[in-house]
Amino acid sequence: MDNPQPRINVFTTIFNGLAREIINNCGISLPFDGRLNTGETPPKVSPVKALWDTGATGSAITPAVAKSLGLIPTTKANVQHADGISLQNVYLVNIYLPNNVVVPFVKVTECKNFIGNFDIIIGMDIISIGDFAITNVGQKTTFSFRIPSLKTIDYVKEFNDIYHKPTILGKKLGRNDPCDCGSGLKYKNCHGKTKTSFPN
Repeated sequence: MDNPQPRINVFTTIFNGLAREIINNCGISLPFDGRLNTGETPPKVSPVKALWDTGATGSAITPAVAKSLGLIPTTKANVQHADGISLQNVYLVNIYLPNNVVVPFVKVTECKNFIGNFDIIIGMDIISIGDFAITNVGQKTTFSFRIPSLKTIDYVKEFNDIYHKPTILGKKLGRNDPCDCGSGLKYKNCHGKTKTSFPN
């Protein structure tokens, strides 16, 4: 029997200009697994603005969001923030990212109202389950996210594959051959010394 392919969920957001923060229009609801087909009515999804924060270990919501959803804490946890450490409520929610990408049963902590135009923080608990990329080309910021993670994004390898192919007349360059960049050094002491090579 063939292994089923994982469901791939993706979205891309393009910002005019160079973005200083990544904020998406998202949704949040009580926890619910629509895959179970239990016949339950799905909970109402409330619109929120979400800040993506790689410096946050876990996702967080404001007390206002918790109150509007009528959330009941599942437990409490110590949360480290700019003002120190405090004991905060922990809730279970569904988070709805753009393009109908749903992350169910996310544990979120309650934090005091954020300074900024957002209601929730998307932390590394969500970021680390997918592929996360930000590029800035032509004075536009493009943010793209994919769940699950499918491949390693390695810009050094991509760079070396495009700009530095160690060959001499179609033959693979040996470690003791002169480097093909023209430096006069052996390959092992030049571009073969590090993977972070740059064209001359």
